[in-house]
Amino acid sequence: MKKMVIAGAALVSLAVPAAAADLPLKAPPRAVVAAYDWNGFYAGVNVGYSWGRAETDPRATEQVQVFRGVPPVLPVLADTGVVGAGLGIARADVNGVIGGLQAGWNWQRGTWLFGLETDFQWSGEHGSTAFGFTIPALVVPAAQGTVPALAGVLTADTRLKWFGTLRPRAGVLVTDRWLLYVTGGLAYGRLDSTYTAGLTGFGAFASTVSTTQAGWTVGVGAEGALWGNWTAKVEYLYMDLGSVTGGGIAGTVTASNVPAIGFSTVTTVTAAPTTKFTDNIFRVGLNYRFAH
Repeated sequence: MKKMVIAGAALVSLAVPAAAADLPLKAPPRAVVAAYDWNGFYAGVNVGYSWGRAETDPRATEQVQVFRGVPPVLPVLADTGVVGAGLGIARADVNGVIGGLQAGWNWQRGTWLFGLETDFQWSGEHGSTAFGFTIPALVVPAAQGTVPALAGVLTADTRLKWFGTLRPRAGVLVTDRWLLYVTGGLAYGRLDSTYTAGLTGFGAFASTVSTTQAGWTVGVGAEGALWGNWTAKVEYLYMDLGSVTGGGIAGTVTASNVPAIGFSTVTTVTAAPTTKFTDNIFRVGLNYRFAH
């Protein structure tokens, strides 16, 4: 009997390892990859190009006065008043390279992201336009003559020196590492506008206006996680900085023996131009999200 028990134990000890060898092997547990965390403060740099448009309304008037003799010694014989007004709208492309800094804060709620971003940009945008105008010929019965027509040119030169924005943004995470967003808010910028007007043959006169304008901006963008805390973005903004009104541009020219011998004319051109500025901004950027 004792021999039978010993033999049975031996058989069991041989069978257990064999049965264990036939069991399927379990794969080692996979490491859980945490979803990308967008929360917190970030800052970065950007570079891009802008296609701006300056639309200038010269709002110019011209006045011709006729004197017997040399003005202003003798009374005015004829005062034509305003002989021309509104020279139309002049449009100029104001394009150039831009670059700057941005910073902001993100709040992530599931697949939704909300944030606030500000940026400041250096701008190389510049453009100008020139167009001609004509003061029509005038018949002056008192002088028994005609004041000939005069041609003139008005030039508007616009520069955007710098600009910035302050914008909330909202977006959706299409994956944990890719964000699509919309944005919009305050825009501001420094505009330099130089206006030059003159009558052909009599030289030119100019006025420069430099002002910081406030306006608005809207846009869309996409941002993706790269490695570590780094992200890259591409963005389009439309910006409207409103209108700049220049100071009065005034110039006076005097001509003798016009319209007849013994008569003189004084021609005055006055302009109070207004320039409306809008911009299309395309830029790419690199951000670093600081741990929190």
